[in-house]
Amino acid sequence: DGPSVCRPLGFVCVGISSISAKMNGEDLIYDYQFHVVDEPSEWAFNWEYTECGTPTPTPRENRATMWMVQNVSDPVWNVERLFKKLGKGKHCPVKLEVESDSSSEVGGVPSYRLTVRHKKTNDVVMDGRMSIPTPDTPDPNVGTYSIFRTKTKFGLTVFRTIWDTTVHGTVAFVEHKKFEIKLDGDYHVTIVTGDGPEDETEDFESLSTRFTLFYMDEEVARCHMSYRDGSYDPSIGPTIEMIAVKQSHRGKGLANVLWHWVLYYINNNFTLECANNDVRPGHVMIKATQIMTQEVERRERKRTGGLWPVGFKEYLFDYCGFSVRIQKGLMSHMFGSRRPKDEEGVLYVPLLQKHKIPTKMALEKKACPKPGVTIMRSKCGTRACLWCGKTGLSLVRCTRCETSFYCNAQCQKNDWTRHKKWCGKTRKQVRKKLIEEGGMVENEDGTYSLVLGPRGQMGL
Repeated sequence: DGPSVCRPLGFVCVGISSISAKMNGEDLIYDYQFHVVDEPSEWAFNWEYTECGTPTPTPRENRATMWMVQNVSDPVWNVERLFKKLGKGKHCPVKLEVESDSSSEVGGVPSYRLTVRHKKTNDVVMDGRMSIPTPDTPDPNVGTYSIFRTKTKFGLTVFRTIWDTTVHGTVAFVEHKKFEIKLDGDYHVTIVTGDGPEDETEDFESLSTRFTLFYMDEEVARCHMSYRDGSYDPSIGPTIEMIAVKQSHRGKGLANVLWHWVLYYINNNFTLECANNDVRPGHVMIKATQIMTQEVERRERKRTGGLWPVGFKEYLFDYCGFSVRIQKGLMSHMFGSRRPKDEEGVLYVPLLQKHKIPTKMALEKKACPKPGVTIMRSKCGTRACLWCGKTGLSLVRCTRCETSFYCNAQCQKNDWTRHKKWCGKTRKQVRKKLIEEGGMVENEDGTYSLVLGPRGQMGL
């Protein structure tokens, strides 16, 4: 039995990444966790846990977070100059204190603690940190940036003043609040931004935004977005962790409705120009991480009719325009070639000019997709070949499982010895095959673990 014939990119895909191991002397890439699809579930994900952010963002009065890019030769001097200039004005009498913070260093990147105080009262107005990559930093995409947070009304005023007076694209800030947008047909969207439920959290990384689409009083779609990812890559951009439509409401085009408002929020709030080398200036970077195979929506097939499942990976790569994000940071060095290429995605959207944001946002409100549209229009990004790892738009996919992509028929043929172990099979069938070959064991608690030889086991 040979491999199925490949066909061009653009059909159904429900795939994810891979883990390498030795099994019975064969160099096998375990695709069990990332390619084999689970049975559909109500919400596709465990919404009480996320890899990167807090699962329960909590809005609080006068709270906000601000990011600033300082890609100059002396970033510390640059931020000190900014606050000295602010301090000379009548509306923002502030002063900045800078001290080295070795406890926050990641991957050898020097870090500094930043404290902004009121000149007269000496009260803390905002606090923050700055990371400065060195010439030997592993990731060439890492820029210099600082992140601040405030818990005071005066701090919000300082944030707005900085955003209004600095070069557009170098500053972004989001308030920790909740707001609601009413849509047609008894639908409405709530957007909640904040840190976790713990009131006095000291974690800069706990900030997240939860988007929820309601039909009357019922939650019908969700998206969770944090502001860093699990790869420890310091490139700045919001990170999509999960998006899903409730199982009983799939096939109504609700994922596209919710995604429209996610982009609306990012365009309106995250006005920070991407600082890496993979895209030309004038763009905002949106990342996606831990991209897995859960069914998150259903769509109508034009040729055959009926509703067809759409997985998380397929939705991001085929309908939102995300592309495979090649890791160049700390985690790429930790995992080496074992890092799954299509586990991480990236989407670059144009940075709106400051004076055009209000007009653009008003137009976007009117352009929201209507619920009930079952046919989804493709907007494909780049994929990665499962055999050689090359990325591109013109890859072909296996017609049997529709989850594997290859440069051409030769790459698919080269990969068939490994791929046939799970191609077109259910998770239960693949699990049985792995246990028979000694690549998986069943634990006493009913869970399963991959056997990675001298590296130990990986729980699933």
